Amino acid sequence: MKTLYARYNRHRLPPFQIETSIVVGNGSCLVVKKALTGEAKSHIAAIHDGHELVRSHLRGVAANPSEKKLPCLMTGANLALPRLENFDGSSISFQYIEGKSLDQLLFEAFRADDKTSFFGIIDDYRALLKESFGVSPSADITAEISRIFGISSGDSFGENAGWLPLALVDAMFENIIMSGNSCYLIDNEWVFKGNLHFDFILFRSLFYFHKVKYFELGIERWLPFADLTARYCMRPSLVEKYTAMDEKFQSHVYGPERCFKYKDRYKKREIQVHALEQTIEHQREVVRKYHDAVLQDEATINEMLNSFSWRIGRKITGILGALCPKSWKERRYASNNAGRQM
Repeated sequence: MKTLYARYNRHRLPPFQIETSIVVGNGSCLVVKKALTGEAKSHIAAIHDGHELVRSHLRGVAANPSEKKLPCLMTGANLALPRLENFDGSSISFQYIEGKSLDQLLFEAFRADDKTSFFGIIDDYRALLKESFGVSPSADITAEISRIFGISSGDSFGENAGWLPLALVDAMFENIIMSGNSCYLIDNEWVFKGNLHFDFILFRSLFYFHKVKYFELGIERWLPFADLTARYCMRPSLVEKYTAMDEKFQSHVYGPERCFKYKDRYKKREIQVHALEQTIEHQREVVRKYHDAVLQDEATINEMLNSFSWRIGRKITGILGALCPKSWKERRYASNNAGRQM
């Protein structure tokens, strides 16, 4: 098997440190997750259990996605899961899905200044999750959910969206892939029994797309995040609560002090696309200014060369060069005397 890509999550707490790689061989491409520590083997087992938990809650999906061709997202399809290829306790592998993610589609709509398509994709995403898993008005807040996300059964979340039947933390835009006539939910690493509010999952998708991935490209000017969350009935107090829930989850994975985020110390310099475009345009402007300055100097030189005084001066210099000795001191003395005589 040939490795095409590998990522190491050593900045997480030891129980969650894994390697994710894409390998190819024997005509197939797989996504492989391996434990990097002895403690992380339980996380690999949790990924396996989470995959089966998601499968058990999906509506109308065949045991093998290849047995049933699903329509595309825009027609209201349910989701399929990548095929589980192997699980041996310390590693797990899945079918690699090639296609275009909702994240890519949203980014293309943003770059094309197409808000109609942008909102349409988000609306389809919401409908897709609800149709695939269903929602309920009541919640079962387990002890694990309470510990990881910092919520309790007494918390108020509003009733506009309902609760998913499982905690599907990573059902985000980048993890829903359109491939052919099917839609796949990939990378289900974080799945827990119990309920999470539907709008929390939507919030995480919006937040990481807008505030984390593409904020530096100017999406806030194009569509303020407050307007985006308001469009989906998320009042500011609810956005604040969802932010705290996500921060609590990040602490669960990385530690409360982020003590394992060593990678920042070795981080290579990154240049955002918009900053690179600005730098290129600045350099072009500098070149244009230098070009204009050169043209102006050339015009001045040509004007001077064609002037009467310049031609006379050149003739006098030629005569002095012929009459005076080669010694520069003597030539300078002769030139000064010639100037006084004139």
